[in-house]
Amino acid sequence: GQQHTADRRRDADVNTVALDDQLTNIAQIVRKAPKITLRRAYTRALREWCQQTQWLRITIPGSTTADVETYGLGTDPGLDIIAIRAISLTQVIGTKPQTYGLRPSDSTQWNPNAIRDVPRQYCYVPEGSFALYPTPDAVYTLSISVIVTPKETAAAAQIPGDPLIKYSNDIEAGALAYLLALPGQPWTDAAAAARYMRDFASAIANGKAEAQRAYNTGSMRVRPRPFLTGSYR
Repeated sequence: GQQHTADRRRDADVNTVALDDQLTNIAQIVRKAPKITLRRAYTRALREWCQQTQWLRITIPGSTTADVETYGLGTDPGLDIIAIRAISLTQVIGTKPQTYGLRPSDSTQWNPNAIRDVPRQYCYVPEGSFALYPTPDAVYTLSISVIVTPKETAAAAQIPGDPLIKYSNDIEAGALAYLLALPGQPWTDAAAAARYMRDFASAIANGKAEAQRAYNTGSMRVRPRPFLTGSYR
């Protein structure tokens, strides 16, 4: 059966800021919009930016259980997991721990009759779970790097703050692009919405490039991240 890898408290891994504190600039442009509409527009833009760029990541600690193949990553009231970026496993040989990365794999190619052993491969199981191959024969320590995005809800009081350090103006542009394109509102402005959307699209491209460079500045050869293909059997 499926087991959780850990008791996740992911809020501790993400710096958060108050959502209402981010609404001042867009409220000055869309003056008659209700606060709930502003909140929804902002969280919608932040969520889309995170989904498209795959910039926001956290690390979840966990462990395997002997003879258990599939593991859940738990739930969080403010974040959704959209992909696994990488998994590392630590094995103690004698008294010396050895850590290595698992390889993403297509689970349709796994041998269902393989003997239990130290896992070498993993497969993401939508949504929020993963399987290991071979099935673990013992307890091993795991470190799971996952790509996350904030939930789209106007009820959220806190949102991830790290993307806003560099991209706050761009998230505002995404929110304004949505708000100004709403038809039949006192603030509707299709031309301005199109301009803000171009700015937002540029910010998505910049964030995606930064994530692919592993947040380093300058140019570098980008290696494709080990995302999953195939499906869980």
